[in-house]
Amino acid sequence: MTVNLPITYSKKTTKGAVDSRDEFFLQLPGRREVDVFHEQTGEPRRMTFEWTAVSQKVLASSLNHHPLYQPVLSSGCRFVGSTSQLRPAIVTYLWDIGIPQSPVACWANGKNAPVGRVEVATVLETSVAYAMDIPPPYRLKAGTYRGSQTYSIGPGGDFDFGNDVTELSGGSLTVNFVLDVQHAFIFEFPPGSGRAVLEPQGGWNAWLTGGRRPGRLYRDLPFRLWSTGPFKVYKQCQYEDGDRCGIRNDDSDQVPVTIALTLPAGVEHRGATVNRLALPTGRSAALQFEAATPTLNRAGQLHFEVARDDVGSMLAHPGSTYTGQVTVVFDAEL
Repeated sequence: MTVNLPITYSKKTTKGAVDSRDEFFLQLPGRREVDVFHEQTGEPRRMTFEWTAVSQKVLASSLNHHPLYQPVLSSGCRFVGSTSQLRPAIVTYLWDIGIPQSPVACWANGKNAPVGRVEVATVLETSVAYAMDIPPPYRLKAGTYRGSQTYSIGPGGDFDFGNDVTELSGGSLTVNFVLDVQHAFIFEFPPGSGRAVLEPQGGWNAWLTGGRRPGRLYRDLPFRLWSTGPFKVYKQCQYEDGDRCGIRNDDSDQVPVTIALTLPAGVEHRGATVNRLALPTGRSAALQFEAATPTLNRAGQLHFEVARDDVGSMLAHPGSTYTGQVTVVFDAEL
């Protein structure tokens, strides 16, 4: 990735100078750790940023004596290429930074210029290539993160162009970072999933033909999940029953129903896989789930269950129908 920087200046260069800072010289800043903050929550995340290449458009009085025409490049940069024109005498070069984490200074002089030749090089444009290392997006909340990094410009600064620099465009450079995080988040249930009929394993026939009381009533609803980021899940109940939801018959006899969640591998709660994890009631108690890896079209289940003792309470009211509404909320807007 590349960007133009608002850095221009003039510099006197001397071919063969004892001090390399008197040649066409530059020193770029090293890797920085930058904190970016979520606009809404203020939550910080740390990224790294470094410059990997530099390009400048440079004017001199003579192409043949230009400090960057057919250059001899020294120390911490690698020559990639250049273009030149005769009148006016302009060279545009591209150098790779050898060690972007901790750059070593680079300097150059033109092969054709005689030793001791003094030229005033005017830098008309400065561009750089850069690399960023951000946290895995699937571990970031959706939204916008912002941060900034300020660099000093001038002798001994982060951007250092050597000795005899004049007409410098400014003494500092601030780079603003904006990370726009958007996640895929889809729960797909098959048709008919809006109604969960709770039954014993194998159905009611065993009970109706004089068998034993069912051990439980349950229904497992399958779904498919696409998720590339964190999300929360909680439930809302028409009839609350402690930390569970209730179902009632027409006489208001009520029994609790446990609602639990199983998620595919790759989604975790507190660093553990999610298998039949009971869901809390209300947004304030919501469980947060993190993406260990992006999850695309993977299977999960919602579990609804009435326990054995509560089944006994229901069977004491034969002919009754127990109903209740449960809303399970999957919330990616953390």
